[in-house]
Amino acid sequence: MDSSRATGRSRDSSIVSRLGDSRVAYFGTSIGVETWTSLRFLVSLLPPPPLPPPTLVFWRTPPVGSYKINTDGCLKDGVASGGGIIRDSSGQCIRAFFSFYGDCTILEAELRAILDGIILAQRLGLSVLWVESDSTLAIHCITKGGGPWHIQATLRHIRHLLALDRDTITHIFREDNQVADLLASEGWDRRYYYEYSSQDLPRRHRSLVQIDRFGLPTVRGL
Repeated sequence: MDSSRATGRSRDSSIVSRLGDSRVAYFGTSIGVETWTSLRFLVSLLPPPPLPPPTLVFWRTPPVGSYKINTDGCLKDGVASGGGIIRDSSGQCIRAFFSFYGDCTILEAELRAILDGIILAQRLGLSVLWVESDSTLAIHCITKGGGPWHIQATLRHIRHLLALDRDTITHIFREDNQVADLLASEGWDRRYYYEYSSQDLPRRHRSLVQIDRFGLPTVRGL
């Protein structure tokens, strides 16, 4: 028996031993190591589940009189950053930003980017906000509560600034969040905080803003 097969059999023996009496509940009988190994082999032959078909997704403008904040976090090599953009009901850029967060988790980066976007909007005197993030976990922590202790101060700050009876926070697909994604990556590259006005937004960023503004679709699922 070669070493890889011996290792696999030893692992299977350990699993079957840990299952103990629960083997009957799981399988209706007390299976042995050989049966478990055969089951594992058969499962490995099953085809992977089919991928969902590609779909077209669109960035949506906020209602007249409100402003949308799209944010994103970035984590590479254990170092985090974030970025975001504020747009009006016509899809025009009001202000964009990127920031460097250093040593933190991706969830912290997502939340800090959301907080930075809200603070920027309020500093500009903007109200009736629609915040979008492609992090379902960050949105859940804000709207439903929970999460690890080290994000609680940031969550409290976000909830204090957002009027959840008036403002909105929702999930957006990553494919529709490309401007914020680009800004978050820029924060990682440059490693400081910076704001763009609508006039000095770089050409690549402006192109993505125009794609969103004119309702051009992005393909999701390819």
